[in-house]
Amino acid sequence: MAGTTTTVLHGREPELTVLREALGSLRSGAGVVVVIEGSPGIGKSRLLAEAMRLAGGLPARVGLGEADPSEAVVELAPLLRALFDGTAPLLGRSALPGARGGPEQRYWLLQDLESLLEGAAAVMPLVVCLDDLQWADSGTLAALRALPARLESVPIAWILAARPVQPGSGLDDVVDQLVSQGARRITLEPLAPAAVAGLASDVMRANPDQGLLDLAAEAAGNPFFLVELLRGLREERLVRIEDGVARLLEARLPKRVAIGMRHRLARLSESARQLAVAAASLGRSFTVGELASMLGAPAASLLTPLEQLLEAGVFAERADRLGFRHDIIREALRDSTTVSARRALDRQAVDVLLAAGAIPVEVATQLATSAEPGDEVAAGLLKDAADAIGSRDPAAAAELSCHALDLIPAGHPAAGPLVATTTVLLHAAGKAGDAQAFARKRLRDVVPAAEEAAVFLSLASMFALSADVRAEAGQQALALRDLSGEDRAKHQARLAYNLVQAGRPVAAAEQLQRARETVERAGDLAARSILRLAEGALRYVEGHFEDALATHEQAMREGFGPGEETREWVARQWRSELLGVLDRFDESTELISMGIAAANRERQAFALDFFETWRGRQLFQLGCLADAAAVLEGRFDATGDVPVVGALYAAGVVALGRVAIHTADQRQRRETTALARRMLADGTPANRAHGGWLLALGAMADGKPEDARAALDAVSGRIVPLYPMDVTDDPQLVRIALAAGDSRLAADTVAAAEERARRNPGIGSVRAAAAQSRGLLDADVALLAEACVLFEASPRPMAFASALEDLGAAQLRTGALPEGVDTLGRALVQYSEAGATWDAGRVRGRLRANGVRRRLVTSTRPDAGWAALTASELAVVRLIAQGLTNRETAERLFVSPHTVNSHLRHAFTKLGVNSRLELARVVAAHTVGD
Repeated sequence: MAGTTTTVLHGREPELTVLREALGSLRSGAGVVVVIEGSPGIGKSRLLAEAMRLAGGLPARVGLGEADPSEAVVELAPLLRALFDGTAPLLGRSALPGARGGPEQRYWLLQDLESLLEGAAAVMPLVVCLDDLQWADSGTLAALRALPARLESVPIAWILAARPVQPGSGLDDVVDQLVSQGARRITLEPLAPAAVAGLASDVMRANPDQGLLDLAAEAAGNPFFLVELLRGLREERLVRIEDGVARLLEARLPKRVAIGMRHRLARLSESARQLAVAAASLGRSFTVGELASMLGAPAASLLTPLEQLLEAGVFAERADRLGFRHDIIREALRDSTTVSARRALDRQAVDVLLAAGAIPVEVATQLATSAEPGDEVAAGLLKDAADAIGSRDPAAAAELSCHALDLIPAGHPAAGPLVATTTVLLHAAGKAGDAQAFARKRLRDVVPAAEEAAVFLSLASMFALSADVRAEAGQQALALRDLSGEDRAKHQARLAYNLVQAGRPVAAAEQLQRARETVERAGDLAARSILRLAEGALRYVEGHFEDALATHEQAMREGFGPGEETREWVARQWRSELLGVLDRFDESTELISMGIAAANRERQAFALDFFETWRGRQLFQLGCLADAAAVLEGRFDATGDVPVVGALYAAGVVALGRVAIHTADQRQRRETTALARRMLADGTPANRAHGGWLLALGAMADGKPEDARAALDAVSGRIVPLYPMDVTDDPQLVRIALAAGDSRLAADTVAAAEERARRNPGIGSVRAAAAQSRGLLDADVALLAEACVLFEASPRPMAFASALEDLGAAQLRTGALPEGVDTLGRALVQYSEAGATWDAGRVRGRLRANGVRRRLVTSTRPDAGWAALTASELAVVRLIAQGLTNRETAERLFVSPHTVNSHLRHAFTKLGVNSRLELARVVAAHTVGD
């Protein structure tokens, strides 16, 4: 822990007050976050040390981890040190499951850490201190985005320190998020004159005279430089202590301050100078053995220079290792050598560290900046490091892979595989443009056609990529010369599938026809099943829902072969959608629950997110608005620039946005509107349609039908039905068209709805939507009444309420006041029971406009208190109050920890509590009452 320690911390009383208050909140059982920022040497580490001292008096258990610039790609390095290292670790490593490969690793590791921290904090409060986070790896930043928020109801303090962060950096985004969630922010300023005097008194062990204070002002209030100045004055006997006063004898800076590091080293012995410069390449801490290896000398020969460096304050002892007294000293040492010498020493240090047991990932950052062209060993090590981190941090892996390529000639045997790997990594990192440019420049020059086709096949199968990007990869592969029949079949099948997923059904249908003969002739199991999935998806788009399900299930029965596990998960999820459009929601919800349980059991984060997003969308359709919000909120990046990839996630954004409209949640409306605009501006046709639809619905909710129509116009082509669709959307589109005076759009929408109903005569919701659409267009009360009857028998209460409202309004327009009032009253009950406060308010307004002011007795929940909890929230709080962790609760309820956390957050707000300790008291009181 870099820093300058004195007995008393001077000039930081306001900051200490913030720390005391923050740590004191642990006694109530709630979590807290404090962010400390300041320039090098300003005292961040010293304040962190004081926080650790204060925590010991609570009592609380404390862990410390420091980020290291050489560990930029070492996953969670400072956090794991804080949790598992030290004489009394916060957590036991034996409790942490072994490392897992694949893209799931980070997700499940964070889930494991969350559960372990919950359990440990239940025994005694924890204080997690992380220093120098300006050098933190992406995994640590991801953990800080997630864990403090998830664990805000347990007594864990997160004390985080960093140098000033660059605007727009990953750490800047994390800090902004933490502050927006209630973190306390401390910005350390230079010490005031009184604090400078106090620190000078401590260092000199006497009160400074005015001359000394005047010279001390040269340190500009920076504690590190101030201590350096004062110690230098004392070493050079420029201060005399008389009668308890430190008197300055000569008003000049001491040499340790006045001269640069290079001249300062010149005052030491040659062996000490060499040792210090070599040590700077080994990192912030090192062993005597590592130093001996760097210098090629026996360890015993280093004892004298080591003693000199310790006495000079360059080195400091750190448990069983040595380190620099402050990062500023190490940085100055590195700056004191030439660039070429520094690179050579860094490269040598990599070999020393590897020999001492380091793995390639731990030295990758230093190796990438120090290896010279022609260093094949370094290229191989960088490739190994890129392979190790590619699944969790593809951007960093791509950078390492590019460095490896720069070290070897174009004709090297390793160049082809490296180019192929880098292309895939760039795509996985969301840098499609860079990946395509890289592939055009490098791929064809070094990779045979078969290998190039394999690269494109990987891209065409990556569900983390946009369907348009996947389709483009397939088109590039099919344009290759000498493509084998088997490879052509694989690519043609995937291209048809990706085109329909992108929302390009016409192109998909044409590709499907081209692919059939090739795929059958090749006899490839996966290609045949994938083509069948594409065919089923097209039947779904065309409104042949029974055929779509039959075709989809046939593909699932035939299977997809090895390497297609992700596609199998996606196929399971799409089966739940097909069951839903058939109004078979009991089967669909059971399938989703089974999928969530299996994804949790098999630790498939991708599948878990897929099924949970689908569940949220389905809960909206079932009229469970609060539960839908709990599942969907926080799943989509509303503030950054991460694109919404995949039609499923676009549909999830629309579902969350519609919940926000119906519940009058303005904050969530703003966030989903921002997402919709991004989808509309930069997405596949399917995603653009979802974005335009949500913007149109929002405009209608605001009473702006012209803006709603304009949002529809911004999407080229037809919006409804969406992909994936809600079969009850047609009436809403008819309303928009009629309100905007677009009779053509209204008529086309009604015609499409009626055609869908003719194709699916056994699906009540589809027939109801067609009847409601026609009833709106023709102002036909009888058809609107028919829609109500059909929707009442369906599992879609929000659609039923909407049809009732349309019928009631039509009845009032025809003068049937008693019938209209009664119908609107039924709509009000439906909306209220679903929690659709915005719709309920609108219906009450219609009733008041017709002279009806009675209070309808409904089962509407209050906004706060025990009675305000939904059934799902009650289930969660009762299990949490029993001491179960989020993970254990999720497993009991067949949901994800994300959903548990959402329910818990809503319950805390309704009950007015901040910690699980308070929650347990409330639950106990109501259990006694029950």
